[in-house]
Amino acid sequence: MGILQATAGVALLYVVTKIIYNVFFHPLARYNGPWLWSAFQFTSLAVMLGGTLPYRIKQLHDQYGPIVRIGPNELSITDERAWKGIFLRRDFLRPPQWGARPPGVDAHNLISAPADVHARFRKAFAPAFSEKALFGYEPLIREYFDKLLDRLESKSTTTVDIVEWLNFTTFDIIGELCWGRSFGCLDSGKGHAFIDILLHFKAALIGTVIKHYPAIDALVPYITPKSALTMLHNVFSTGHQRIQERILCEDESRKPDILSHVLQYNKNNPASSNLSEGEVEFNALTMIIAGSETLTSALSGALHNLLSHPQACKALTSELRSSFKTEKDITASTLTTLPYLNAVLNETLRLCPPFPDNLRRTVPKGGATVAGHSFSEGTVLGVSCWSVFQSEEHFSDPTLFLPERWLSTSDAISNHNVRAFYPFSLGPHGCIGQSLAWLELRLLLALVLFRFDLEFVTDRGEGKAKELWSWNEQKVYWTWEKMPLLVRFNQRV
Repeated sequence: MGILQATAGVALLYVVTKIIYNVFFHPLARYNGPWLWSAFQFTSLAVMLGGTLPYRIKQLHDQYGPIVRIGPNELSITDERAWKGIFLRRDFLRPPQWGARPPGVDAHNLISAPADVHARFRKAFAPAFSEKALFGYEPLIREYFDKLLDRLESKSTTTVDIVEWLNFTTFDIIGELCWGRSFGCLDSGKGHAFIDILLHFKAALIGTVIKHYPAIDALVPYITPKSALTMLHNVFSTGHQRIQERILCEDESRKPDILSHVLQYNKNNPASSNLSEGEVEFNALTMIIAGSETLTSALSGALHNLLSHPQACKALTSELRSSFKTEKDITASTLTTLPYLNAVLNETLRLCPPFPDNLRRTVPKGGATVAGHSFSEGTVLGVSCWSVFQSEEHFSDPTLFLPERWLSTSDAISNHNVRAFYPFSLGPHGCIGQSLAWLELRLLLALVLFRFDLEFVTDRGEGKAKELWSWNEQKVYWTWEKMPLLVRFNQRV
């Protein structure tokens, strides 16, 4: 009994001492924030698991200012200078807990890789996202977009959950580009079981939480259900099989895809710099998730905002229909010059950023100065797209959908700080596929509004006002947990 009491006493003393140190004597103690968040990392992790972390951090910035302490060793920053101060440097890497590899996976991907490996990955994949490469992908992308439009047209007398159909489309496209074969969602009219596994973001977040506690993390191999490990094995086994099938049918007559550029890179460079089989497969899986779910979020956000702002929808529809005579005239290159289309998409990315959570990086060896403040190595700094883009310091009326703020002819907007706007991040760790994302965003939104008149259908119940739910009613688990968006697609008059 005496030993147990002594052990409990020592443990309690350690916890109390740690709390006092974190709150009052830690190097970050000079920065404001709720004391529970400063004392315990689990406070912010618990809010994250509840799906409300970006909203709560925005409230903290409103209360405490541009730099807020959200963990014992973590700060969130909304100062515009933090973007370039952090993300233009190659040695600012994700904290290990946020870039951990799944159990049994030895290869890195663009998220988990150390600086030198990451640079090698970027060099290998960069040609796959060049202007020339995108031009080669456009016919394939257009083929799937036309298929979506035809499916929507066949359902013109019914209500469609457009979020679901956008997910089908983006997964089919990125599956074709990364693996040489789509998931067949548009053809079947339903999702693929593999997709549900890939998008299990809540489970991934639980894994991230566990990584913060090494003692618990060491037990994961022993306490993880065999069914979960089998599921994970099946994901990578499927990826391996599809990559191998794609490599076997590599020839000059094949439609260009992302993998063809990587295979060419391996062929043209010494073996020491080549991507291994495991690296190719893990990065392909990563791009399938990043190139589908985040794009679905942005497109859903655009349609949500247009449906809830009829005048903006009317203005964009007018611009599109007056600029083109037929759908065949609509191309990726011709859409880049349409001012209102690009304004709508920029405003969508501001209000519905594909990744609203904090983009966290660790201060490298030797420390660094960011936004005029000096930080010691190991400090975790983050920039939250949601907090920055919703800040009155950077944008007038930040909660309102105002595409006009992006037009040079607008005089009504007093504050419009584009230096704070990086929805795809920037620098060597920025989204490598953002040019592809822009192509798909412009092209699909233009084609939908050129062919259809949209009408939203409320699911609030009979007798209630016909109003669309608010975008920020949704939970966030890294990306948005999207609610159904019920739309009727009527043939244009």
